[in-house]
Amino acid sequence: MNEEIKNFATGDRIEFLQTDEGTNGRISEFIMTLAPKSSWAKSPRHFHPYQTETFKVISGELNLRVGDKHLLLGPDDDKVIVNKFVLHSFWNEQDSETRFIAEIYPPKNIERGLRLTYKLSEEGKINKKNIPHNPFYTLILMKYFDSYFSFIPWKLQQFVFAQGANFARLLGYKQ
Repeated sequence: MNEEIKNFATGDRIEFLQTDEGTNGRISEFIMTLAPKSSWAKSPRHFHPYQTETFKVISGELNLRVGDKHLLLGPDDDKVIVNKFVLHSFWNEQDSETRFIAEIYPPKNIERGLRLTYKLSEEGKINKKNIPHNPFYTLILMKYFDSYFSFIPWKLQQFVFAQGANFARLLGYKQ
């Protein structure tokens, strides 16, 4: 049986199909179920400097912004590949759930970030926009997700997130 985790703040779920550990760091593949009207990942758009990400809708409709393109994907559409350094965001505008298969390769620490996010949500430490109430947890998560924004040089963000996560650990925040 595949592992499933739930985000209690947003109502989203993830079912892991292939894990970082199970593929020796090659890929993380999971089914993500976005709750109705789930828009936490819509803004700000982000990119990953070391990872490629794919999206294939199983049910519902997924809004996906890739670079300057806005796509509305359904189950009959092809898988969309988002390459390294390409700004992207995704969301569900429907009144029903949207399910899609995501692949992230190489996964680096993204599964660790997802599991921590969902654990924090279970503890009531995440808001409905999927952001921790405590900025130290945000720093830890950003280090794990290896996600960056276009409006600040990404190497600077990487440094700040890494140093902030280390400082949070010194203060006793769990990683």
